[in-house]
Amino acid sequence: MRNLYVHVPFCAGKCDYCAFYSEPAPDIHSIRLWLDRILRELEENAPRLARAETVYFGGGTPSLLPDDVLLRLFDAVRSAAPAAREISIEANPFTVTPEKAAVLTSFANRVSLGVQSFHASLREAVGRRSHDGPGPVEAVRNLRASGLRNLGLDLMYALPGETPDLWKRDLELALKLEPEHISAYSVTPEPGTPFAARVESRPDDDELSQAMWELAGEVLGSAGLPRYEISNYARPGFESRHNSNVWHGQTYLGLGPAACSFDGVDRWTRIPDLARWLDGAEPEYDRIPRKARLGEMLMMGLRTVRGWTRAEFEAAAGCFWDDFDAPLRDLASRGLLTLSPDAIVPTQRGLAFWNDVAESLVFSS
Repeated sequence: MRNLYVHVPFCAGKCDYCAFYSEPAPDIHSIRLWLDRILRELEENAPRLARAETVYFGGGTPSLLPDDVLLRLFDAVRSAAPAAREISIEANPFTVTPEKAAVLTSFANRVSLGVQSFHASLREAVGRRSHDGPGPVEAVRNLRASGLRNLGLDLMYALPGETPDLWKRDLELALKLEPEHISAYSVTPEPGTPFAARVESRPDDDELSQAMWELAGEVLGSAGLPRYEISNYARPGFESRHNSNVWHGQTYLGLGPAACSFDGVDRWTRIPDLARWLDGAEPEYDRIPRKARLGEMLMMGLRTVRGWTRAEFEAAAGCFWDDFDAPLRDLASRGLLTLSPDAIVPTQRGLAFWNDVAESLVFSS
């Protein structure tokens, strides 16, 4: 397995828009039971992780874990995946005190702060929980003081009541913190979430979201953080290696409830239930025909600005993309892709309408 993902399913409270599996307001007993299981799985999988290139701690809120739990977790991952060079962890700004920053950076060399918006009213509109503790500015200051050199900020746009001017202001405030990476996602009313239950889609929502997506590309690109994936921007050399590997078909092992794994052929997902995961419930396997899996890999790489080289796809898939010649040519004729004998690259329009690209490749398989 070339990449490791560890899911930390604990949050102080669940935000209204969140569809990821998490357990709000965890007790220390549950956290320690989770840790014990993770440590066992790391030990069992150490031979498979010896050559892992990246580690990603996601959630939930990994930075919510007590310091002693984080340090034990870091030691175990360091032992199981000694070759990993990019170590990423997600953090809520309100948890990043000077002491927490020192713990996080004792192992992680890349931190993604979940800012979402610098405007309190916009955060409140999507039920983003605020807590006592450092805000984004102080959290960044604490991380930099601890020696962090690879900082990411996570933002959301098309929030209820947000205008392009407010979104531009969020981007400008983010840039003042001088991050190396910014992720910017349009808020989505995920089925089953409180946010989806109370918002109604308006005819101009898609147009507004598209305008904000284009604005992000312009503002961040001009500031030296060009788009390298549909929703991600980075200074050259600071692109997320973990995510780029996953988008381009590399193998990954996911540990923790709701974590997903991929061995190059099959994908499987751990049960999104802490108690049942602790009891050893079997994962759900996603076994699909080989051509369907190749189509899936192909479309995921086309989320990125660089797309695929023929050699890279062959290395990941074990074959060329010849079986998809017809849909690829159709997508190129529609201005969504640029084709050459050795590469497939999405156009700006192809990135903006990636769902059309994905649909075409999935149905053709």
